[in-house]
Amino acid sequence: MSRLSNADVLALLDRERAAFLAQVSRVPGPRQAERPGPDRWSVAEIVEHVARIDTGVAKALAVKSAEPLSATPGQLAEARMTPGKAARIRGRDERVEAPERVRPTGTLSPEAALEQLAQARAALKAAFLATDATALDGVVHPHILIGPLTLRAWVEFAAHHDARHAEQVAELAEELGYSNR
Repeated sequence: MSRLSNADVLALLDRERAAFLAQVSRVPGPRQAERPGPDRWSVAEIVEHVARIDTGVAKALAVKSAEPLSATPGQLAEARMTPGKAARIRGRDERVEAPERVRPTGTLSPEAALEQLAQARAALKAAFLATDATALDGVVHPHILIGPLTLRAWVEFAAHHDARHAEQVAELAEELGYSNR
């Protein structure tokens, strides 16, 4: 898969975030704090989790982009985003247990979670635009499930991650009785 341009990555981020927020808005604010079950996240917790992912990717860009370029051409080719990796990220067939650092605290109101989401996405975009293309395409950082990803692929991951959780929120909205997809 050829690498996306910066403009294409930003467009992907915007498109998937808009789709995610459209699903979130299906559930009225007060109900966004309701958990559908003891081991399931509320809409507000899903929003907080997505914000934590954006924050983590922004931090990885800042830290990793300062590291020397040490990946081989083969490693770099393996670390690019592919349709298969994107499908795995987006797919809801595989249940994924989020690492502790990106699990929601459950302490944010729906409004606070949405504000954190907006701030985290702004920080991610700023970090992406501030990162040199050489680092975006030449530095590799591992993902716990997907494997090594270039920094550019990590930003693409954030967009595909939004799509995964848009579907999760859509499922939750249906369960709560909000069926207008």
